[in-house]
Amino acid sequence: MEKHTCRTGGIGPLGFPLVAGTNHEIIKSYGIPNPDGVAFRASFLIDKDGVIQHSTVNNLPLGRNVDEMLRLVDALQFSEEHGEGLSSWLGKKGDSGMKAPTEGVAEYLAENSAKL
Repeated sequence: MEKHTCRTGGIGPLGFPLVAGTNHEIIKSYGIPNPDGVAFRASFLIDKDGVIQHSTVNNLPLGRNVDEMLRLVDALQFSEEHGEGLSSWLGKKGDSGMKAPTEGVAEYLAENSAKL
């Protein structure tokens, strides 16, 4: 929307979809309206099949952690690409993945214990 350019206080062009629901349809469908009718601060990570893989909903005074959201996106993409189930616990792009459950955890910890 023109009124949300960088010059007018917006964030400018993005390389991903960002949705705003001015008619409150989105906040109602995701169950995040607060009693005042304003949306709680929420983020949803939706996979390529349209399934919500992660959601976080914060009260109005609490912000969202962009770095954590980017880590989750990286983890989801890693899992989709490698099929290893879980990305690394350290959450750094390029780290090895971990298979679940017990054998994968033991193997991962043995290989990465010095980093933890």
